[in-house]
Amino acid sequence: MKSTLIDLKSDNYNEEISGFLSRLLASGLVGSLLVPKKNTGGDNYVQALIKDPAMLADTDVTVPVMPVQSARIIANLAVREPGEVIGVVVKPCEVRAIVELVKFQQIIRSAIMIIAVDCLGTYEPKVYSAMVKAGHHPAADLRQKAAAGSFAPLDGYAFRSACDICEFPAPNPEVVDVVIGLWGVDTAKQLCLAVRDELADAFAAKDILAINGQEAPTRQECIDQLAKARTANRDVVLGEFGQRIGSLKGMQELLSTCIRCHNCMINCPICYCRECVFRSPTFEHTPDQYLSWAERKGAMRMPANTLMFHTTRLNHMVTSCIGCGLCDTACPSDIPVMSLFRTVGMRAQQAIEYLPGRSYDEPAPVTTYKEDELQDESGAR
Repeated sequence: MKSTLIDLKSDNYNEEISGFLSRLLASGLVGSLLVPKKNTGGDNYVQALIKDPAMLADTDVTVPVMPVQSARIIANLAVREPGEVIGVVVKPCEVRAIVELVKFQQIIRSAIMIIAVDCLGTYEPKVYSAMVKAGHHPAADLRQKAAAGSFAPLDGYAFRSACDICEFPAPNPEVVDVVIGLWGVDTAKQLCLAVRDELADAFAAKDILAINGQEAPTRQECIDQLAKARTANRDVVLGEFGQRIGSLKGMQELLSTCIRCHNCMINCPICYCRECVFRSPTFEHTPDQYLSWAERKGAMRMPANTLMFHTTRLNHMVTSCIGCGLCDTACPSDIPVMSLFRTVGMRAQQAIEYLPGRSYDEPAPVTTYKEDELQDESGAR
């Protein structure tokens, strides 16, 4: 990628970014943009599909909130050829989900231009809303901290649990088109961008962006230090959690309050199936079946099949789980679904040496059969 550092013409970072996106939209290289935009109430942000450059007002690519997983939205927009290139502004975990969905043929890669932003951490939507109502400016606050490489929420407000153990604070430049850098960057003074080599000339020709080859000198150092710290925290947190669920009883206790609403599945970017077995006649039981099972067992938990629902999801998608934590956000019972899937997922991914979102060329394990996959060096299984 070709990097550039640009001195801000104003002291308004969002205005400078909006200008860049507006020029990109006007250039015709993209026909629309998916960007976080302030909602009607003004105390939160949602992804908006924008055609009119004037509508880029009240957008913020650095906003530390993620009410939905953008990869799910993008799958709806680009599962078929949309007739134009859609520019999508996304966080690193959303990029990794996009890569997996491209492999599952749920997103046409050529239909999107991926504009990936360093992630400074995210708050739950209700927490973010409370911060804004209290007069705080979460995005500006975190950008200021990031300039010094600090990963810390505002006092009194906690990040989403997934962010505390996410070892990918920056996007992989090999799988995106544009990177908006924040770590180690003084965003009060400069804009840090990197563009895929093939796009750099087109950006310059259409006066979208002039590439000067300058890089933020401490950005990678900040990213490496943060990734190391978060990896250590991840190992501690998931290690302790693994001991908690290390038995059938532990799993049953963890999932005892599940109401089988399917919210975790609906909001998971990797659960992409248009037809799900848990929403099919297979699990639409008749009254006499329930009564027969209750008769045989003496008592039967209702709603039924909660443990089977989660273990089936684990079997289907855990090797591609990217740890975004939207399952936790969606759960009305506050079950730590993300911790369960990351604990099992990390072990499974390490066992087969697979990292979801690393490369478009690396086949997804769930769609690939290898006869010797779980053999050791001696050939034993």
